[in-house]
Amino acid sequence: MLAYCIAEQQSQIRLPPRGVEGARIEGIDVGMLRCFVSDFDARMHQGHFPEMVKDFSQVLQRIFEQASIIPFRFPTVVESEEVLRQFVEGRSVDYRSALHQLRNKVQMDLRVTLESGGTPEYSMQSGRSYLEHRRARYQEAQSILKEFRRASDSLAEKWVQHDTPSGIRGFALVDRSSLPVFLEKIGRVVTPGGISARITGPWPPSEFVETAHE
Repeated sequence: MLAYCIAEQQSQIRLPPRGVEGARIEGIDVGMLRCFVSDFDARMHQGHFPEMVKDFSQVLQRIFEQASIIPFRFPTVVESEEVLRQFVEGRSVDYRSALHQLRNKVQMDLRVTLESGGTPEYSMQSGRSYLEHRRARYQEAQSILKEFRRASDSLAEKWVQHDTPSGIRGFALVDRSSLPVFLEKIGRVVTPGGISARITGPWPPSEFVETAHE
């Protein structure tokens, strides 16, 4: 059984006709929560993996358009409905609290990337020079992220960030109703040469869920 996400019980959530590998999606009610699942063969074919990830994401987005959700990572496979019920029941208080706090909230992802141009000449110099160059470039990326945060003003309730091999990835928690203004404001930020910034979303606010699925 493949688990997609958890939501509050609501009337009339319109599900996609099919999920991963064409399987029918069902809702399993556990207390005041509903977990969306489908039958799934855990013996996946590696060649189909990208397509399955795409199908999984589409299911999440379809449900997320109608309700707040806590998504599972793909592939989260459980042995049976009973095992899933026990798992969700043991975390139901935390799940309900998280869903309440994230109601009508979306996550916007900002990827600030340091373009590779110019790196080879530094790599030919001493290790110290190369590290100083990388440090200076990283500080540039940090300053760009700060500009985006400043531009979003109070429209983003929270920001979190993670370093990546090529720069920084930031995540903004935004009220769904404020999204058009948020996008308008951050769209005015100008990035310098050698640094690119890409914003994507809206996504389920998984970076702001404190409850772990483990």
